[in-house]
Amino acid sequence: MKTVKVAARIVDKWLRKGNMARCMRDILPHSGLSLEEREIVSRLVHQVVRYKRYYEAVLDALRLPKNGENYIKAATGEIKYDVPYDLEIHESISPALARILEEKREFLKIINREPETMLCSNLIKASRQEVMEMLQKEGLSVKEYIPETAIITTSRAKYSLVVKEGFAHVQDASSQMVAKITVSLGDRILDYCAGSGGKTLAMASFSRNKKKLYAYDVNEKKLKALEKRAKKHAADIKVLYSLPEEEYDVVLVDAPCSGIGAASRNPEAKYVENFQEFQKLQLEIMESASQKVRKDGYILYVVCSFSPEETVGAMQQFLKKHRNFEELEISMDQRYFKKEKIGGFLVLGDILYLTVLHRFK
Repeated sequence: MKTVKVAARIVDKWLRKGNMARCMRDILPHSGLSLEEREIVSRLVHQVVRYKRYYEAVLDALRLPKNGENYIKAATGEIKYDVPYDLEIHESISPALARILEEKREFLKIINREPETMLCSNLIKASRQEVMEMLQKEGLSVKEYIPETAIITTSRAKYSLVVKEGFAHVQDASSQMVAKITVSLGDRILDYCAGSGGKTLAMASFSRNKKKLYAYDVNEKKLKALEKRAKKHAADIKVLYSLPEEEYDVVLVDAPCSGIGAASRNPEAKYVENFQEFQKLQLEIMESASQKVRKDGYILYVVCSFSPEETVGAMQQFLKKHRNFEELEISMDQRYFKKEKIGGFLVLGDILYLTVLHRFK
């Protein structure tokens, strides 16, 4: 099958160069495959990357070459071998992640699952029900989810007219919940690490353009992409290429991180070895962003990770230094929010760590 051959080519390139997403971008658009076939390829490649260490052990045991073709055969069950159980090998994770998962076994299933395609409805342009009806007219299945903007659909929805015309955008449900919480806390809101603006667009949707939204990021290329997206979505977002001296009611810090909470979508994150290296940058960003929070305002710290270094450990350090901030308790269904000593984990989709801090003086 052509899909299997293309998947093997991508795996071969990934084995040489790493960066799964880039390897797929380099090969898939020129493969001659239909959108449905490309999705099959993506699932195959994800499966190999997700369980790479296990398949590697199988190939080693059978003394087979570790190439793309054989990894795909192992992923599809064409090649089998009963490897003795070992957490790091069977679950294909780094030793550092294995230590974390000994304490958080419930997260293992989440990071190893095949992710669903989730859309965030643009409530500025249409209700969620109207967006769902548009998707159904394109022959796509739909299902309501949490929060009230979220729609579970099929992977083909990424290429739908609904997305192309700005009636929705692809976004995980946990991220949508972060946006909902953020807009509930004030009227002037700064998305400090906005990137290309997924959460900013979701905030505009939840507030229906009734809140003043500002977006900043050190990557100007991503900010330019956000400006285009905002126009398409009819979202009233002011993009900042440099920060003014003003303070804001709410500052959202979606900090760079290891990404292990989104390993279902990017399984390469399962092989991260050093979580401490991310903490330094995260605290530097929080230090800068906290200066933009007015008295009686809020800062939200979010990372797509569950390592202690990037989550509770980072916030303990921040609060130890910044005595004018205190934690605001988050009230949410325990099925979707796992409370920690400080903050907690959203598990609607990706695993996101979230802390809300109140500046009281």
